Amino acid sequence: MAVTTAPRLQFRVDAISGANASEREQRGLADVGPVALTSRGAHVGLMESIYWVVSRHCNQRCGHCYNDSEPGARGLSSDEVDRCVANLPDANDVGVERIILSGGEVLAWPALLFHTLTRLYQRYGEHTALWVQTNGDLLDERTLDDLLAHHVRRIDVSSIDRYHPKSTIERRELLERMFASRGMLDASRPASDGRVRYGFWGATEDQWIGPLWPRGRARANGLSSAAPQHEFCRMWSGAKNFLEYRGSGCEVNVQLGDVYPCCPMTCRPIGSLLVEPLIAILDRCARSPVFQALNAGRPERMGESLGISEAHGIQRTRALGNHCLWCDEFFTTYGRALLVDGATARGSVDLDRVPPAHEKRPAPGEPTRIATRPFPTDDD
Repeated sequence: MAVTTAPRLQFRVDAISGANASEREQRGLADVGPVALTSRGAHVGLMESIYWVVSRHCNQRCGHCYNDSEPGARGLSSDEVDRCVANLPDANDVGVERIILSGGEVLAWPALLFHTLTRLYQRYGEHTALWVQTNGDLLDERTLDDLLAHHVRRIDVSSIDRYHPKSTIERRELLERMFASRGMLDASRPASDGRVRYGFWGATEDQWIGPLWPRGRARANGLSSAAPQHEFCRMWSGAKNFLEYRGSGCEVNVQLGDVYPCCPMTCRPIGSLLVEPLIAILDRCARSPVFQALNAGRPERMGESLGISEAHGIQRTRALGNHCLWCDEFFTTYGRALLVDGATARGSVDLDRVPPAHEKRPAPGEPTRIATRPFPTDDD
């Protein structure tokens, strides 16, 4: 996996405020948008969603970030994007309802974002809705027009929470005016007129999927309150139904080229789009009782085919504190051969992390942005 140098970025600060609405409405599960898929035979599958982090480069370094995004972090090269897109499902066999491009901050690397949007539209045309998820800091009128010209059907500003700087949250009113001036519609409102949608939400328990995932800096900084009763696997963005590309509810998470069955991520990927088609990865996983358990939203049952009882899975989940850490322990101890190495593999890092009691947690509204680390240039 090549490490691609992030472009130089200049911070901008503008102004405005607020957020609410249910997580499901704000993140678009109640309404997947106005794109009409062509009718296909009953034998053809349909993936609900592919969530794709094309870069972990970001203009901020938030204390709660699940994938450790930060200024200068790696992203895909244009050649790697092309290889990944070529390994996405063939729309004549398995359609894709929507592809969500995220980061990092996707607008911090516009050349990469627009190259990816171009390749995806060339592959799927109007049959797949292209969404973009951003913190909103770098979104101005010219960039918004470029996004719309690249066939983006929805833009989500996902920074309305206490972990992002106040200056980020205060941009909301400005962004709402920009969206309205382009005829865009708030995603929390019902519509069937084909207009491009926008949403505002953030990592709060009423808009998020309960507590923060015990991943990345959220885990290291002791910000996740995830407990055994928080069954992330069974929720949207969890592993449940990730294999059901010929059924319903299928979503996968792609970090750079690495494929994961859920947004919280297994400790290593299940495959790589750089070297293998996505459908081949899912079909290979579907033959394993371990992944069948994850597909059912039952991580406590992953080890049954290996002689590890459900009761043991439940006991270890309680001992470790949550399902994600049991998943890490299972795959590092019993199931290493089921996962592959990848550029974004974490191994046992979250399992090993014990957040120090003295760690200072960011106060509500406290900036977590860093400006001391210089951005790489093409000469670095």
